Amino acid sequence: MRRFLRIPALLVVGAVLAAAAAGASGKVVTIGTRVNGNRVPWRGAGAAMRFQCLWLKSEINVPGYINVVEFAYHSGSSIGGFNNVRVSLCHTTKTRLEPTFYNNYGGKTPVQVMNKLSLVLSGRAWLDIGIDADKFNYNNRDNLLMEIRWRGDSGNNIYCWRSDMTAGRVYAYNDEAAVGTVYYEGQYIRLHVATMVGLEPTSLGRVKALYR
Repeated sequence: MRRFLRIPALLVVGAVLAAAAAGASGKVVTIGTRVNGNRVPWRGAGAAMRFQCLWLKSEINVPGYINVVEFAYHSGSSIGGFNNVRVSLCHTTKTRLEPTFYNNYGGKTPVQVMNKLSLVLSGRAWLDIGIDADKFNYNNRDNLLMEIRWRGDSGNNIYCWRSDMTAGRVYAYNDEAAVGTVYYEGQYIRLHVATMVGLEPTSLGRVKALYR
């Protein structure tokens, strides 16, 4: 006769409740200290832009999917439009940026988290640029490079806060440029990192949350 395993009702209920509760939670990480405003990378009078910014692992210190990137509005126009916008995130071992954009990947492959024909940024607080969620999983071992390219704009400059406490920025007023100008000042930024992604059973039949 086949025997059936009896599962305690409380265990079943607990697993169901845990499954319902699990999902994307996260942390908000603000990087840098506000120093001054700068219209790069949202210099609407520039016609085009290629921009990279580096943040160190020690400044982030949270693993998980980076689902939101926000710039902090400083001054200038409170609304601006940008065309052909591409945003990528990349793990890198670089600790200081070079003028050559490609070298700053540090041998890693960038992950595109935005490709939009048009992007409108508006407001006078935190500006969410609207990257795609669940595309880039930050490993919390390497440093982080963000690259922004756009071509075509509404002519409005949006100044955002920069920081002298981060690793640096490099940019050129040409979205296809191979080389840019390096400034050892950083971008004051806010990242939303999803730290819990789901559930998995253990060998004892229990359920545990998975964290990244």
